[in-house]
Amino acid sequence: MKYESRKFIDLIQGVTSKWANWDPPRPINVGDYGMIDNETGEFDWEGNFYNLKTTNKIYIDMTDPALGPIEQEGGDDIFIVKSWGVTTKAVNASTEAAMPCAVNVALKVDFQFDGGKPAAALVMYKPRYISLPKDERIIRLLKSRPDILKGKYVVTEVISCAAYVMYMSDQKAERFSVTLKATGPIAPAVNAGGAAGFTWSAETVCGLYREGSVSTAKYMPLYRLKNPRSKFWWPFGQRGDEPNDDAIDKWEDVDPPWDPLDDNGEEDEIYDAEMHGDFGVFNDGYPDDDDDL
Repeated sequence: MKYESRKFIDLIQGVTSKWANWDPPRPINVGDYGMIDNETGEFDWEGNFYNLKTTNKIYIDMTDPALGPIEQEGGDDIFIVKSWGVTTKAVNASTEAAMPCAVNVALKVDFQFDGGKPAAALVMYKPRYISLPKDERIIRLLKSRPDILKGKYVVTEVISCAAYVMYMSDQKAERFSVTLKATGPIAPAVNAGGAAGFTWSAETVCGLYREGSVSTAKYMPLYRLKNPRSKFWWPFGQRGDEPNDDAIDKWEDVDPPWDPLDDNGEEDEIYDAEMHGDFGVFNDGYPDDDDDL
């Protein structure tokens, strides 16, 4: 497969409207802006609006804590994203070591892939959700810099985690399990600020497998991209009676910039009958070979 990253990202985006970070140790932060690379599917970072200077027209102190990203723990220890054709069963065991230097199973996930076409799954342990605050000053800042931000995609939400597993099948039916083991430090180390380490182990797999569990790392496997509506950049006097939809939660989720992908990850170009001047077609875009004579 030419670009495994794009196929994996496409499968995850299709079921969540969120984007997978192909390299989770690489930080993608709330407030980042940029574009999506059409060939790899990865985020092409250009900057972060928290670092933008305001124009002479307005002054907004972006160091105000009220404007900073909001970070909170998830309600569950496990967050799993899976495309069609994947079944998972997760068992969340003890997450703390009961004995000095003990090794405990923190998490076990059983996967079943139906086969026939590629399918993807993403497992995140101890997820944390980071999002933009709902503050009108952020909107004012963005609207003041169309010279930089117009036409760009903005990261509005990030899901980070302590450990992750990515898997994409190669069209084969298969079953396997992955296990996350937590190695707890001795009790004094805990009191001194020590943290448990993690190690993934997996049965033999046929497809693409990636993992991360370094205790000092902060993984960012999933993020949301949004795009302001086109009239976001219009002066208020040109909007007529249309309601104000500038709030970030009214923005549009970013769709993949590529045509639908086939099982090999290549673009499967959609046949546009009208563009080709072919009117003997069904409305699904495929030629009608049974036209009346």
